[in-house]
Amino acid sequence: MELRHLEQILEICRAGGFSGAARKLQISQPTLSKSIARLEAQLSLKLFERSNGAARPTAYGAFVAQRAEALLQGVSALSRDLEQLARGEEGKIRIAVGPASRLKPLPELLRRIAVRFPKLHVETIQETGPGVMTTLQDGRVDIAFGYSEHAARYGDLIRKKMFEDQVIMVARPGHPALALRDGGPRDVLRHPCAIPNVLPGIVQWGGELSREEAENLRAFSSDDYALIIQRALDTDTIAIGAAFLFDREIAAGRLQRISCTLDMPYACWMLTTAERWRSPLVKAMAELSKAAVTERPATAAA
Repeated sequence: MELRHLEQILEICRAGGFSGAARKLQISQPTLSKSIARLEAQLSLKLFERSNGAARPTAYGAFVAQRAEALLQGVSALSRDLEQLARGEEGKIRIAVGPASRLKPLPELLRRIAVRFPKLHVETIQETGPGVMTTLQDGRVDIAFGYSEHAARYGDLIRKKMFEDQVIMVARPGHPALALRDGGPRDVLRHPCAIPNVLPGIVQWGGELSREEAENLRAFSSDDYALIIQRALDTDTIAIGAAFLFDREIAAGRLQRISCTLDMPYACWMLTTAERWRSPLVKAMAELSKAAVTERPATAAA
């Protein structure tokens, strides 16, 4: 069975006969009749009951027509996506990012989009980690960048790993926690902490917390890591996040890593739905995103 057969069957059902369908398809009625007859012989199934110039689909014909409409729409959408992708004029891509992924890989990804798709309209939505998953599930974005723990309960999503890192704790020079060696939760959580949201891995590490420890763990919350870093620079608050977030401050000696027993990997994923993954543009975003974290920075288009 070929795509033209699906088009023919669908048009016959819509027109109620071969004559009207032939006019719509811009072929002769004998050509259409022979095409369907050959298909019926090939399948050993009768697709239409013919009488007095009319054609009524059999159960088999109705089944094919029902499936054909969705398949043909998909083919049409695929063709449109390919044409627009080739021109770099897909229209719009909507991207959701969390507190960490807005810093990596989003900026470099945007530069690469500007080079490869200069006419593409890009919309970014900044959310909390759990909020990123919600925007994707609700259909508000085409792709999302999320932390593995946030994505864990969404088993039906297409996911592509971007990079891995380690969750660490940092504090300004002179902080008492810097004297710790493999400090446990009882030692670390004597001090206030700054974090976008408390992840399950941190909850598991902390175990059963006292009221004071629980309050310290949530002492400062923000979805902006610039504010979290500034808090750690200005006060004795411990900042918690993926190591790459603190690279600049650690290199400059403004923040130092705390030795603690927290052993928590960070993995950034690009996520999308199975439906959106059919789009060549979304696949191109996965390619560009991976390049954004593995290759040298791109030069944006003027």
